[in-house]
Amino acid sequence: MDGDLGLFGDEPDSVAPPPPSPTPVADWQRDLIRKALDARGLASMDDRQRAVEEAAGRPLENLRDLTHDEAIAVLNKLGQTKAAGQPSSSLWDARGEDTWIDRL
Repeated sequence: MDGDLGLFGDEPDSVAPPPPSPTPVADWQRDLIRKALDARGLASMDDRQRAVEEAAGRPLENLRDLTHDEAIAVLNKLGQTKAAGQPSSSLWDARGEDTWIDRL
């Protein structure tokens, strides 16, 4: 019985199919990453590259080296960190005196 072939074509494949290649980063993802970096006040290319590499968890030459899934992870991490120079509270909370709305 050990030498019997499968009845319905269940023979083991001699060659496994290659794993699917990762989807490259999309243009809209690169644009969003650039906007997120701008919002954080990162103007120099070194600072921007360092922030993206830190979020991606690996060294990169440019944004085109990211995969689709990595770009989503980078955007999530950039969205979780506070932008440079962004106050921790709103200007409304930081006002010095009562406004007419407060007096109502």
